[in-house]
Amino acid sequence: MRRSVLPVVSAIALCALVAPPAVALQVGLSDQHARMFTEPLYRRLHSHFARLVVPWDVALASGYVRRTTAAWIAGARRAGVQPSIAFISARYRGGIGVAPTRSQYRRAFVAFRHRWPTVRVFTPWNEVNHSAQPTARRPALAATYYDVLRAACPRCTVVAADLLDTDNLAGWLPRFLRAVHGSPRLWGLHNYRDANRDHALARSWTLRLTQLVRGRIWVTEGGGIVGMRNTFSGRTVWPYDPQRAARSLSHLLELVTAPEVRRRYTRFYAYSFFGTWSRHRFTTPWDSGLVDLQGRPRPAYAVLLGAMR
Repeated sequence: MRRSVLPVVSAIALCALVAPPAVALQVGLSDQHARMFTEPLYRRLHSHFARLVVPWDVALASGYVRRTTAAWIAGARRAGVQPSIAFISARYRGGIGVAPTRSQYRRAFVAFRHRWPTVRVFTPWNEVNHSAQPTARRPALAATYYDVLRAACPRCTVVAADLLDTDNLAGWLPRFLRAVHGSPRLWGLHNYRDANRDHALARSWTLRLTQLVRGRIWVTEGGGIVGMRNTFSGRTVWPYDPQRAARSLSHLLELVTAPEVRRRYTRFYAYSFFGTWSRHRFTTPWDSGLVDLQGRPRPAYAVLLGAMR
């Protein structure tokens, strides 16, 4: 076998003090690797939802990205998992994603629906207010992409805006609401700051977003950071610490299931399944994985497993 899997019981024992009670959420995983669906530890979670981020023009492209997307969607289908697809920039210039025109975006989405018609859950643009995305300074552009998806697939489930809990959210969201057509009733939040900086509910974006928008909210990405380095400087921002990540994930689950907000938050995608760091090395600048480089469960895995019971 490629890996050996340690007993899950040992991981549960490691974080018994931080695991929250079972939550009334639809819980899924966001991960870029199709092999996740065949992992025994993934199957033990009995999750029915998974999320993938792909270039907006993946259906029109060729080569590796399209092949891996096809493999991921096929893996989700075989596992009986509902796939959710989020689009993002295909190319970057000067550190900022290049934005497609309305017609380019529509053509690519129609091609995606033709190639993978079983996918019916979409996010028009991943982390719309992230500084590296072309939508960060152009909320109306994000509204355009949402309008295109709603018109092209009226029966699809479409997340209106996929928001990162950064300071610019407060100014970004009103501009999006003025530009978008209709009244969106599904929103996405990546509340990494709330989770990993131990924000209390009263001063969290988890609560504040419920006061600014109507309808359901999904945590389309969330998790405890095992390790993080600045992409440009290489400086370590979060040192390697799986125990801290487990506490952060537990805190995040407590936030979204708090009485003040639990009726609004209906789905949670943990990011991610596979880890990329060990204590002495890292393979990507970011790691919030539930399993380590050897495929063994980290403490955060037990937190999520306990929440799904």
